[in-house]
Amino acid sequence: MTLLNKTIVLFIFLPTAFFSQDDLLSLVEGPVDNKPKKVYATFKTLKIGNAQTIETVKKHHLDYRIDHRFGNVYDNTQANALNNAAQGSFGFDNASDIRNSFGYGITDNLSVGFGRSRMNSLVDGSVKWRFLNQTNTFSIPVSVAFFGSMGYTHKPTAKIYEGITKDFSTKEAHRVNYFAQLIIASKISKWLSLEVLPSYMHRNFIIENVNTKNNAADVNGFFALGFGGRIKLNKRLSFIGDYYYNFAPFYQNNPTVFSPLSLGFEIETGGHVFSLFFTNANGLIENNYIPYTTNSWGHGQIKFGFSISRTFAL
Repeated sequence: MTLLNKTIVLFIFLPTAFFSQDDLLSLVEGPVDNKPKKVYATFKTLKIGNAQTIETVKKHHLDYRIDHRFGNVYDNTQANALNNAAQGSFGFDNASDIRNSFGYGITDNLSVGFGRSRMNSLVDGSVKWRFLNQTNTFSIPVSVAFFGSMGYTHKPTAKIYEGITKDFSTKEAHRVNYFAQLIIASKISKWLSLEVLPSYMHRNFIIENVNTKNNAADVNGFFALGFGGRIKLNKRLSFIGDYYYNFAPFYQNNPTVFSPLSLGFEIETGGHVFSLFFTNANGLIENNYIPYTTNSWGHGQIKFGFSISRTFAL
């Protein structure tokens, strides 16, 4: 066979060989799966700063958390504010709240928790149920979860009724408060996650108090709306923040009770996630910080806080 004939044969059969190879590879690789998939890791941990996230503890895993809230870094309402701040090591000599808690995953979308906070000597139980999952195609654009918590204070009876004329009977129910919210979150992109948190707070017992700006009295139950977000700066570092607004008239322009705001950073180091942030919130859980934040960013009354979590497979 001459060189010309060999060339003609090559041009005739070479395309057929390539197409046949593609057909065989398609049989091996199988069809491409274009079905929507669940979005994972909208947030890296169970809380942002103060606020809950959409995340739950994985099935048959135990999450142990240590949360610490120091005293005010500064307080410009005090005389010699800078000197007082330095004497207290800018808040590090004091602690407004300390909390130890455990969370357990019953399923990947349902977890329960138990914890104890120093503020108000509050023991609490909680449940978080994620019943809707976002998809990567945005056919379902958000994930939605329910979070509920019940708190019980074991403070001495005299402390519960401190500062009032007690002309009524003592009730064990006065020690109990409740909190419920929906967590609506979306992973907008690989670097941005946002959430909104419509919430309801109820306390069985409150000490009568009036907002001097509008004469509105404090109430047992009220609605609040929270916002939170996470901006990923690199593989292990993120900027985090959250905020709550209380709708009851008592909290509007109140000179003694303020909306809780936290801003800080989240650092992932292997099996640990560290949240380091500043906030005006006195407490560490919703039952404490939503109704009882008595410090203001405007007065420089901010505290350094941190959370460390560790998850164990059981």
